[in-house]
Amino acid sequence: MITEAEVRRFSEDGAVTIDTPLTAQEIAAACAAFDRLLPFREGKFRPSLTSCYFDPEIVDIIQHPFFEETAKRILDADGVQFFQTAILTAYPKPGVPFSFWQHVDIQYRTSDFMAEPKNIICSFFLWLTDVNEKRAPMMVRPGSHHLIAELRERDPDWEGAPIRVAPVPLAKLPGLAYSEPVPLLATAGQVTVCTTAAVHGASVNVDTEPRKNLVITFTALGVTVSLPPAEEEQKRTYDRELRAHLRPERKHIVIQ
Repeated sequence: MITEAEVRRFSEDGAVTIDTPLTAQEIAAACAAFDRLLPFREGKFRPSLTSCYFDPEIVDIIQHPFFEETAKRILDADGVQFFQTAILTAYPKPGVPFSFWQHVDIQYRTSDFMAEPKNIICSFFLWLTDVNEKRAPMMVRPGSHHLIAELRERDPDWEGAPIRVAPVPLAKLPGLAYSEPVPLLATAGQVTVCTTAAVHGASVNVDTEPRKNLVITFTALGVTVSLPPAEEEQKRTYDRELRAHLRPERKHIVIQ
């Protein structure tokens, strides 16, 4: 289970990497599912899918109580609900220098982080493979979510605005005193608990092995986060079918 120190690290930095109770067999099974769903194709180095798969090896991880209980701690919530999932494999890209891009997926106000429960998305980036400095680590600017949130809290145009997923590249974000980007490193089976309101981004895989990660997100019960219309419809469709694939005692994490 996540510790109080790790919860504080999430709050301060916007990301913390922790151990999970997942077994080596569960990680290997999920990796095999990734190989079926995201095979390498010439010229396609970052295949991904969002909320459109029901492979039991992946569903079993999504419904694992560890993620629900950790999300409750992160969000200061008595109950949480599944929000979205995505899978991605970053294959080695030969002959290119290491590089990365930066953005936020969502912006909050300081009051969203201070609310009980928090009015934010809790994102889990589960690493199915080791992540070193060459193997496409996620790059993040620690604490950047607070700088943006403080600015938005003072902005009258953001007062009462709905919380919505709306990606913005770094070049179009306010020019604030962001910290330097750092790589998030991990071993297979660890998970990075993060907010994608921090400036972050994917990097190029200049290693010799692929990097695979499963994204699972939760919100507190009663918290509404808007998605672009096409994604909203996809979520409704996926939630209906995903719930049917969950064990009876785990169906409560998907609210229809």
